[in-house]
Amino acid sequence: MIRLVQIVFLALIVLSAAFALEEHKLTAEQMGRYDRLTHELIAPCCWREPIAIHRSQEALQMLDEVQKLVAEGRSEEEIKNIYIGQYGPRILADPPGVSKYWLYLLPFSLLTWFMIGAVFRLRSLVARNVPTQSYASPELLAQVREETENLF
Repeated sequence: MIRLVQIVFLALIVLSAAFALEEHKLTAEQMGRYDRLTHELIAPCCWREPIAIHRSQEALQMLDEVQKLVAEGRSEEEIKNIYIGQYGPRILADPPGVSKYWLYLLPFSLLTWFMIGAVFRLRSLVARNVPTQSYASPELLAQVREETENLF
């Protein structure tokens, strides 16, 4: 009798796990949306990593919620708006706006301006140190000119 109860109990556990897995099974298109969303949403516990990578309790809970929302057929924008409403725009890994482009443009523009300034500074230092008069005597210069003219 106890053996029968154990078998029935084990069968119930296996069936409930199978139904739970089947309940949130995603298609290939939904799996792509799920993957994009989990990499675009930041874990709200520390605001450092996307929920796809982070393994805190909040991130794991958000993973389950995103999976349920995607399985329900919600769009990416709807799901993002839900979390933006709850946590603000900081929840997105790549917040909207043009400020993100400055992170890429600013270092290159600063490097370019620094190099242009260095070139002008070096040119002014070289121009300042070029001698304006020759230190050779006029007789020596005349002799060098004669010898170079005889060569050609």
